Amino acid sequence: MSAEPIHLTNATPFDLIAEHLEDLIAEAKNFADGEPVANQGQADAVSALIENLRIAAKDADAERVRENEPHDKAKAAVQAKYAPLIADPKNKNPGKVWKAIDALKASLQPFLAKLDAEKREAERLAREAADKAAKDAAEAMRAAAANDLQAREEAEALIADAEAAQKLAKAAAGDKAHATGGSRAMGLRSVWKAALTDSTEAARHYWTVNPDAFTALLQKLADDDVRAGKRSVPGFDVIESCVL
Repeated sequence: MSAEPIHLTNATPFDLIAEHLEDLIAEAKNFADGEPVANQGQADAVSALIENLRIAAKDADAERVRENEPHDKAKAAVQAKYAPLIADPKNKNPGKVWKAIDALKASLQPFLAKLDAEKREAERLAREAADKAAKDAAEAMRAAAANDLQAREEAEALIADAEAAQKLAKAAAGDKAHATGGSRAMGLRSVWKAALTDSTEAARHYWTVNPDAFTALLQKLADDDVRAGKRSVPGFDVIESCVL
């Protein structure tokens, strides 16, 4: 038996709903006391209590929606005001700010790509010059006799030139195409994505390196099939169990 309800003065709808739910939960504790249902009468009472809890939860949720309505409307009004300008760029219809940024990037990218190509060519030439200078210096040092001071000085000068050329090549490699009008430089960046070419080889690879994730995928596919009505799935036992 549930305790006699305490009726609240000036109770809000939430107070009344909470009191009713707490009464039902207290009643549930009388049945869910560690001992299983023992007879048909108890079974019927438990099933009725489950239904009452579900109905009460549905009523509570309806009241929650009603109480939230003015807040939801106010929030929606704020969202509607700002969305045309700054709606998430991942949205189907992003805000004008992100569209403007995308258009500016599209305008900037060809110039940066051209500039980067020029810098990469300069890097290639600087690397070639550095490699040649290093080779010439090494050959001059090998050719200089130990007792030929002039030849050794000339070889050492070539070594110094080669070292300077290496510094220039390194600087050229680090010279990137940027636009620097804002607080931080904007430049091209590499992005990588995997394009599947052999699903069998890929499955074999990931089965080896990440078997847990692969097994979880197989389990999901099998669960989807069983929910769709299949009762035989290769590699799985389809097990029936009874639940309430």
